[in-house]
This record gives sequence, C-alpha cells and structure tokens, in this order.
Amino acid sequence: MSAVVVGHWFNGWFMRLFGRAYLVVADEELPVAWGRPTPVQLPDAPVRIGAGVRYLDRGPLLGCEPQAYEGHLGTRGTEALRVTLRNGFWNHSPFRLVP
Repeated sequence: MSAVVVGHWFNGWFMRLFGRAYLVVADEELPVAWGRPTPVQLPDAPVRIGAGVRYLDRGPLLGCEPQAYEGHLGTRGTEALRVTLRNGFWNHSPFRLVP
C-alpha cells in the first residue's frame, strides 16, 4: 500500500514552505515528501495511521492524531491500495484519512 500526505488548500502552501511532513504507522515516524505516494508495509492486524508536520525540522510533531485503519491491506485486485491524509482548514487541525 502507499500513503500520501497533503495539506489543505488554504494552508498547504505555508506547511510546504516551512514544515516537513511525517507519516506515523504503528507509532513509527517516517519522513515523507508532500503530495507524493510513499510505500508502506503494514502489519497483518488493524493498525493506527496518522500524519503530522514538524516546522523547521525541530520540535514536536504537530497535527498528528493517528486513526485506526481497518481497511483491506495490500492490494485491491490488480490495483495497489492508496490512502490520503489531509489536515483541516487551520494549521493546527489534525490530519485525517480522506476518501
């Protein structure tokens, strides 16, 4: 499976300019590029997935509230499964799984 971390249209420019995106899978932080698919290996059991931003590569991971992900793991037919995580209107809004 792959995951994509994107910012909201209103504040995404600010986060891309000053922040670095991180994907959190089963409590492990992975630095990722904004808007680019990142391959992820998931455990067989349901897992918690989240994303956050760290400004200027220091300080705490902001906007990260991992959610339980119980979707079909692996592939869907011949098509690889991809999930997208996006934050809300404000910079401090948490990243959520979006359809």
